[in-house]
Amino acid sequence: MDTFTAELRRRITSAREQLRAAEETGDLDAERVYSGELDSLLRLALDNGITIPPENTEEPT
Repeated sequence: MDTFTAELRRRITSAREQLRAAEETGDLDAERVYSGELDSLLRLALDNGITIPPENTEEPT
């Protein structure tokens, strides 16, 4: 995996985590920021042919 792909995946993971935290605390401004950031990063991955695994949405049991 090249540096660009690794960094993009790291940033997507971080944006997903921050968006989830904002949703849990009800911080609407942060939700908008991280949602927009995540959309941009996912679009960048798509434009560069980088496969990003879907976020695990299952609740731990």
